[in-house]
Amino acid sequence: MNNILVWGNGFIGNHLKYDKIQDRATVNQGDIKTILKAYNPTIIINCIGFTGRPNIDQCETEKEKTLITNTVIPTIIASECDKLGIHMIHIGSGCIWNGPSPHRYCSLCNIKVSNEDEFKLHCMMSHSDKNLMDMKKYLNDYGWNENDPPNPVSFYSETKTACDFAIKSLSNVAILRIRMPISDQNSSRNFISKIRNYKQVIDIPNSATFVDDLVGCIDWAIENKKTGIYNVVNPEPITAAQVMKEYQKYIPDHKFEIITGTQLDQITKARRSNCILDGSKLRSEGFIMRSTKEALEETMKQYIENMKEK
Repeated sequence: MNNILVWGNGFIGNHLKYDKIQDRATVNQGDIKTILKAYNPTIIINCIGFTGRPNIDQCETEKEKTLITNTVIPTIIASECDKLGIHMIHIGSGCIWNGPSPHRYCSLCNIKVSNEDEFKLHCMMSHSDKNLMDMKKYLNDYGWNENDPPNPVSFYSETKTACDFAIKSLSNVAILRIRMPISDQNSSRNFISKIRNYKQVIDIPNSATFVDDLVGCIDWAIENKKTGIYNVVNPEPITAAQVMKEYQKYIPDHKFEIITGTQLDQITKARRSNCILDGSKLRSEGFIMRSTKEALEETMKQYIENMKEK
């Protein structure tokens, strides 16, 4: 019988039904081994991580804490789990990438292109009678897949990248990469709660992870003894502006201004990752995330109810 435990009592950990390890993880390898032997888990869900408060800007000023929490401690836990034969589910991050992926295509012709220059050449050869600006609406992004090399743009993303490199080859580890976690919990760590406090948001398509779907994916990974890396995102990209427009259906007085990614970079310490992830590996192995539209509507409705109760 499995003894499934969660290490980390933050935003993601608090959504999980499993018992928590109450002991604080440190960089002492002997302490971590002692804790694991005392709890005797068969499966660990590692939710330990530092994303800064109120956001990842803090990770730029508290680099030691960020590195220890996001890289060193999870690596030690994974190593000790490997020695003890414990299956580890690690919550990773899709913020290790930024910008368009190398997997783009012309949806009009269904032709793959690796970058915008290749797309322009394709348009000149195949659609010389059409305006390039009009054609850009047909340039679509399959998204970054699990094997693509990362290109992190913040210290937070660098520490999550380093952890993935350190533990991905261990035979007992499954890395579930998530992005912009959205939940119905009225928590400051929830993406909805974060951006409703901002007067300015961007309207750039990004992958997102609805936490109810993530919870189901964790159970699926446990039941099927999954290892390796998975992008765990809902199928269609979404923008912060779209999330706030859904919020406005319930709170019509809420106001926000749309700004560009360049403008956002000028007012933050850490550059924000903007990217689309390819979730086809997860789908091909049998776990289906809800459509983003359905997930947003259902989650927002319950989020508003939970706001009223608080």
